[in-house]
Amino acid sequence: MSRKRRAPKRKSYPDPKYQSEVISKFINSIMYDGKRSTAEKILYSALDKMKAKNQDPLKIFNSAIGNVRPNLEVRSRRVGGATYQVPVEVKSNRSQALALRWLLAASRKRKNKTMAEKLFYEIMDASQNKGSAVKKREDTHKMAESNKAFAHFRW
Repeated sequence: MSRKRRAPKRKSYPDPKYQSEVISKFINSIMYDGKRSTAEKILYSALDKMKAKNQDPLKIFNSAIGNVRPNLEVRSRRVGGATYQVPVEVKSNRSQALALRWLLAASRKRKNKTMAEKLFYEIMDASQNKGSAVKKREDTHKMAESNKAFAHFRW
């Protein structure tokens, strides 16, 4: 990591089909070994399944991301030899990144046949406030709530 200056923010481009930057970022996180076309096929087929059920895929995807986004998280803070879990608010960029990461991890753990099916069911569950990605957010909020006594250590 360079000590001279902060690295410049790269511009992210929207995906070609839905013109959404969030979907583009999600494709990047699905992707293994630079295989973007495979990652696009996986996500687009999951979104096409939503369209086949006469639902707006972009709306469902955005509501799923909104339901998974955390508001609070805990950060470790070392004070006088002891380490405290201090609850802090999450910035919007980080909360979006965490939501995408948790959604992908939860869909990879599912027991369906193909990755597109796993993604489809996890996005549908998250849009209805169910599923393991939403549970992960709830656990994070519970952890922050239980450590509220250490909020005065915030920096």
